[in-house]
Amino acid sequence: MNDALKELTHLTAREWAIARLCADFTDRGRAPMTWIGENLPRLVPFMAGKYARQDVASAEAAFKRKVVRSGTTFFYAYYSGLMPLEEMLEAVQAIVRNIETLKRIEGSEPGDTSADVQALMAETLKRITDKLNEPPAIPEEVKELPGP
Repeated sequence: MNDALKELTHLTAREWAIARLCADFTDRGRAPMTWIGENLPRLVPFMAGKYARQDVASAEAAFKRKVVRSGTTFFYAYYSGLMPLEEMLEAVQAIVRNIETLKRIEGSEPGDTSADVQALMAETLKRITDKLNEPPAIPEEVKELPGP
């Protein structure tokens, strides 16, 4: 499991499994972290021992940090002009294939992952393009300077 995740993501099997459990068992916006930690070996066969609540929270937080860092890396490549739109669209196609593989590993069908991801990415890339084409904002303190 760890090798498959490392090949497709920056996540460890521990982070992925705990984030999956937190998402699956969330009730009213909160995951039962103590319960997840105590039942971890029963819920995830490759997890050998129980985890304390703090260990579960830490793994979930690590997952979320990595998601933000990965997204930043991806969108920065386009925003900064390091990758043209055509290459970004090719990257989106590779991302969709990876998502479909991960969904199969989880034991679920990918469904309309391709269409959903492509629509999300297209909208996000459009927003970035629009932002890049906007004239730079003039800070308020500059606007208030007396003219010549």
